[in-house]
Amino acid sequence: MPNHIFKESYPGSRVDHVGTYSRMLPVSLERMFENALDWEHLPWLHRSSFTAISCEDAGPWGWRASVVNARGQTSLLELRLDTRQRRWVTRTLDGQGVGAEIWTYVIERGPLEIEVVIDFFVPGVSEADLAKVGAAYARVYQTLYDEDVSMMQGRHRLLKQRVLPLKADSPAECLGIRADLSFPLETSFAGRPVIVWAVDGTFHVTAARCPHYGADLVRGTREGLTVTCPWHGYRFNLLSGACSGLTSLLIATRFYAWEEAGKLWIGWAGAEK
Repeated sequence: MPNHIFKESYPGSRVDHVGTYSRMLPVSLERMFENALDWEHLPWLHRSSFTAISCEDAGPWGWRASVVNARGQTSLLELRLDTRQRRWVTRTLDGQGVGAEIWTYVIERGPLEIEVVIDFFVPGVSEADLAKVGAAYARVYQTLYDEDVSMMQGRHRLLKQRVLPLKADSPAECLGIRADLSFPLETSFAGRPVIVWAVDGTFHVTAARCPHYGADLVRGTREGLTVTCPWHGYRFNLLSGACSGLTSLLIATRFYAWEEAGKLWIGWAGAEK
């Protein structure tokens, strides 16, 4: 049985109401509000719907940004969040779809159980096309929330984890026969999840998660010595750990991996065999 429902526009309602989409999500209210305010993730996590975004203004109230959809069409969107009413309204102020409004209500059914109810308002749609247009919006939102759930759940798990201190006295460890390993290699060292990257025959080791929201960097893309976060597009250098364009973010690169006698080892940088 599907966990979402689409209802056509009610007879006698405003002609620009094209339908209502609702579903249950296994996340917290806090993560839902965080996700609504997170404009940066749109062209990265939702690549099938958005290709670019440029923010004009943002704050606890919401955000306003120019976005480009998958067909290359540009729209100026504004999202306004009302946490007391537990809703946000997304309006298309200019460009493709101008005049459309999407009203999202969130209902807390349990600690990790949220019902979202979304009303779509699209001007200029004939009564004969209401159901078709509404169903199209519902399909888009089904995809968006399918993609959002994994990020919100990942954030929840990460924030609930107890952060243990690095085990500075951890000895070097053998990860296995080099020929049997595939890269990037997810493993752990000194009490931390890490990734071993193989670039042009050289190994590099970094922390496994993006320091921004905690995305698994192994699911990102790598070009040369640069890995791109799959959630927000932040780019990190595998040697320095530095984030291009945002110096306050760093991924740990204090680890080292090397091959010896056909085996791959990991240890602290500077203490390699």
